[in-house]
Amino acid sequence: MAKIAFMQLASCWGSHQSLLDAHLSLLHLFPEMDIVYWPAVVDFKMKDLIGYEDKSVDVGFLEGFCRTEQDRANVDIMRKKCKTLVAYGSCAVLGGVPGLANLFSIEELTSRKFLDNEFLDPGATIPDQHVPKFLEFIPDLHKVTKIDVDLVGCPPKTGNIVGLVAAVLGTPGKKVDAKKSMCDICPLKTCLLDKDSLCYGPITAAGDPIGKLAKGYPVLGEFGLTKKIHMKNAEKLFKKITAQPLTREEVQQTVETLMMTLNSVPLGFMVGKADPIRAVKLDPESIRTKTVNEKEIVDFTVEGYPEILNDIIGAAMADLKDNLEYDDSAQTVCTQCERNIVDKEVVRYKRDYEGFPDQEKCLLVQGYVCMGPITKAGCGATCIRANSPCLGCYGPAINVDDYASKAMSLFPSICKDDPENIKKFFSDPAGLFARFCVPTSSLGHKVEEKVEEK
Repeated sequence: MAKIAFMQLASCWGSHQSLLDAHLSLLHLFPEMDIVYWPAVVDFKMKDLIGYEDKSVDVGFLEGFCRTEQDRANVDIMRKKCKTLVAYGSCAVLGGVPGLANLFSIEELTSRKFLDNEFLDPGATIPDQHVPKFLEFIPDLHKVTKIDVDLVGCPPKTGNIVGLVAAVLGTPGKKVDAKKSMCDICPLKTCLLDKDSLCYGPITAAGDPIGKLAKGYPVLGEFGLTKKIHMKNAEKLFKKITAQPLTREEVQQTVETLMMTLNSVPLGFMVGKADPIRAVKLDPESIRTKTVNEKEIVDFTVEGYPEILNDIIGAAMADLKDNLEYDDSAQTVCTQCERNIVDKEVVRYKRDYEGFPDQEKCLLVQGYVCMGPITKAGCGATCIRANSPCLGCYGPAINVDDYASKAMSLFPSICKDDPENIKKFFSDPAGLFARFCVPTSSLGHKVEEKVEEK
């Protein structure tokens, strides 16, 4: 049973609400969790968390941003007590909408909040009793402490959070027999591989339930690797992968399988450049290859497993490396959008409230500022499905170095309107393009210039 701690920094607690929205989906996870700190749900006290030995908590989740000295201290406590620290939600990963406060000085912010607020009674003062001191600016959490896993979203999708929790806990509630493969317990009379369908059953450990398999769904490594490879079908699988490039659907199946079987965090919206699966596309020069049965495959070894299993994984990686259907660097919200794909050229930009967007056409082409082209995939284009432009809460795609700068160059360049009209439309580029990521972007925070009088 894994010890879990949840910490709320300054935030709206929306990410925790998204987790609680899972309802019954959490039932199979709770028996595997020993929640030692979760004040958003249970009346834990800080002394409870401090009382645990250092590194005795398996996984800690940080939600929110560092606005006060107390937030900063809470981050240090979590890092000290937790083996793995997860930043979840756009506030923790990117800085979030509150990060826009970094465009102003702390004096400007506190004055507006406590002194110049139209809804306050005359004579109001800035509170200074029994409240933590404000930090001068909201820092990038990754520069405050070491973060092991990022999970973005404002808030993250409920399924993303449940998937993350399941990933760090392993495969709770599943009976797995690594001495058998799924082929050994497959109920199908005709092997999917004999039908030229991709199935990773020969290298997957036997697991229960197998209901989907009985209905003809392929195995995707759900139960990890098996020590007992089904050799006959493994040879079929190797030939299937190396015969010709995998289709788009097969590429997706392969990526999912590799992520689960290689113990990479099995969620594409969280994994970074260091992941070996993505490295085949993002850093191909570093990939070693070898030849097996006159086929060039990636030289990748999973220690302790039969060579045929390594060959299959190496062949799958080699296909991803050269397959045009797999371009991880371009996994943006646009790749998950079902609207008609056309050249991104805009006649003029307009506000979201102008007109009613065509639900079949690309929102950007219609003139609505949609951040989908440069935003990391993982949300399933949720806002766009609701006929609303992407706001960018999942942050920059892997090939985007600086989100705000990329947006500032992209959106004006694809518009045919008069430059002065474009300039007027984007009157607040920082607030529009960096609304979720000021602390982690090149903007950083406002710096007060002090000039000494001579």
